[in-house]
Order: sequence, then structure tokens, then C-alpha cells
Amino acid sequence: MGYRFNLNWMGIVLVPFFAGGIGLADENQCEIPDVGVLSVGQFKPKFSLTHYWQRAENGVDEKHPSRFAGLYDLDLYYLFDAEADDDKTGDYLLLGISAQTSFGHGIERKVGTFYDLNDGAKGDNDLFIDKLFIEFTSLDRLLTFNIGKLDMIDYFDHSAVANEYKTQFFAYPLVQNQVIPFPSKGLGIRGLFEPNRFWYVQAAIADAQAERRETGFRTTFHDEDYYFSVLEAGIRPRFGDLEGNYRITGWYDPQDKEYLDGSGRHKRDDLGVGLSLDQQVATKTTLFFRYGWADERVNEIEDFVSFGCEFKGLIEGRDRDIIAVGYANGLRSPDNLGPLDERELDLIELYYRIQINDHLHISPNVQFVMDPGNRSNESPATVFGLRCRYTF
Repeated sequence: MGYRFNLNWMGIVLVPFFAGGIGLADENQCEIPDVGVLSVGQFKPKFSLTHYWQRAENGVDEKHPSRFAGLYDLDLYYLFDAEADDDKTGDYLLLGISAQTSFGHGIERKVGTFYDLNDGAKGDNDLFIDKLFIEFTSLDRLLTFNIGKLDMIDYFDHSAVANEYKTQFFAYPLVQNQVIPFPSKGLGIRGLFEPNRFWYVQAAIADAQAERRETGFRTTFHDEDYYFSVLEAGIRPRFGDLEGNYRITGWYDPQDKEYLDGSGRHKRDDLGVGLSLDQQVATKTTLFFRYGWADERVNEIEDFVSFGCEFKGLIEGRDRDIIAVGYANGLRSPDNLGPLDERELDLIELYYRIQINDHLHISPNVQFVMDPGNRSNESPATVFGLRCRYTF
């Protein structure tokens, strides 16, 4: 059984949050990555609405070719304790809670593609808690730990400009590595060792059979002992004022997988590797690149490559606007191809994010999907899209 909340009850709870927060904040303050500055004893809420519209042209199913989807996210943070520190960078103990509700489905069936063309289309779901965790640091933030119901995607295979479907690219293969079988949100532990800004190492273990709408206890403790593991190392070089991030990620999945060739054989202890690089080449221009490999005998995609570029503030007077283009190519396993199936999966995506103000942005988007239906000798499908996101 998953977490459930009554929307009326949630409305009563949210009133004091948005009226100024719950809890008596003490004078000890701490700056926490991706959260901001918090005082001990203070709750900090973040709420967002993200709506998507997409329409496919020249897909395999041209009847009712449009799709509308949306997400409503609430993130709450509570700072239990923090070391007094003049620059607000001392060790801390933080509680994080995330709740989400969604509606609408993706447009993949209309196009006929293996790729997820809108990672924000999560289906029709009532409000549920999808993350609940404790984060704490030690030894002046040399070590950071997260324990609870986690999303591994929040920590691994990142990119500065190709990482988030709510603010960057729509399609999953342009925000994550297509070959890494990250489990759904569930119980796990993550540890980060970061001796300085230049390099880090992190690792995690999580329930490989997790269901994001459940607490995680059933699959973690009362099902098969399958635990997904991931290890990542990264460096962050600077070339003058130009920043870069270079990461290598290895993963291990112990789940039983059937061979794709129909032989009936099975394999456990699957392994794979991925790279994720991003580098500023000018103040307003950043390049990105990903590569991934997985065993073709039990994985649909054997080799994966994506790359592209982000341009920020190219239009005079629009310094916060972003234009980006990306390309993704996946090489399918030959063991699962029909005589007419196309082995290479190609996708191009272009978006322009218009920043209206601090809280609202609108992003027109277009995608070109080669070989719709995953069949050779087909004309490309074109998917037009629009995203509207409001945060407060």
C-alpha cells in the first residue's frame, strides 16, 4: 500500500507553510545544496506545477495525435540541527519529504518509438509521497549520507545542462543515460565522499524492485533480495572561468533477466557503465556528452550516445533565456530485432526556454524521431511540444 493524502487535509496543512513556515527558527543557519539557507527548526516548502502539451505529426497512429500531461510537486525540508558556522557551511541534519500527483500519458504510442519522449508524463496518479529521507553530513561536509525512500536519479548520472525534464529537455534519453536501469523510487542508502571541490566519489544501494507509490518495505524486506548498486567518481576542472564536470558511473543489477534471443536462458548479476560530461566552452555556451554500455544479451539497448549544446542569453535583453539542442542514439540488441526493425534509435530535440519571471517559464519544443514504429525506410516523425512551469 502506498502513501495517500486527502487533498482537503493537505490544503489545511499548506496554509501555515506558505504563510511563513512552521517551526521556531533558531539563529543557527545553514546553506544546503539544492535547498538554500535554512535555520534550525525551520520548515521550507517548495511547490511547482508543470504542464506539457505535445502533438505528433507523421507518427504510426495519427488519430487524436495530441497529448496533455501535468505534474504537481511539493517538497518540504526541515532542518533538525546545524553546526554554528560564520559562512553557513557547517555539518547539518535535514529531513526531506516530496509528494507528487500527476495526470496524462506520453505520446510514444502515437509516434511509435522505444524512447520516452516526455519524462514528465507519469500517468494518472493521486497524491502520494514519493520521497522521504534523512540527509546528514560529517567531518565538515567531507561525508554526506542520505537514508530513506530515495530516487537514485537525484544523485547519479548528472549533467549541468541535460539533467531535468521539468526545466531542460523533455525526452528521457536527453536527461539520463538510457542504459542505466535505475530502480523506481524506494528504500536506499547513498554516501558521498567529497574532499574538495575538484573531485568526489559516491555510491548507493537501493531496492531494485521498488514501486514508487509504495512505502518500500514490502519489496525491500519481504520479496527477493535484489539490491541495485551504483558507484560514481567525478572531477570538476576549471579552465579560467569555464567550468566542467566529468563523471564515470558503474552499476550492478542482481535481478534475474531472460535472454532476448528467446532461448529461455536467464542471467543474474548484470553490469554496465556510463559516462556523463559537460563543459563550458564560452560564458554562455555549454556542451554535454553521455555514453553508456550494457550487455546486449539481456538489455534492449547495448550502446547509447547523446550529445548537444546549451546557449544561454543569446538574445539581447533576454539574459535568462535558454536555447538547447540535443541528439540521442541507441543501438538495440540484435537478439531482439525483427527483419524490418531498425537497430539504431535516433532522436533530435530542440527547445527554447523563455524565462518570464523568477517563478514562471515557458518552453516551446520540437522533436524529430527517426524511423517511427522502429521500422526501416520510414519518414521521420515530428513532435511539437510546449511546457509551462510555475514554482513558488
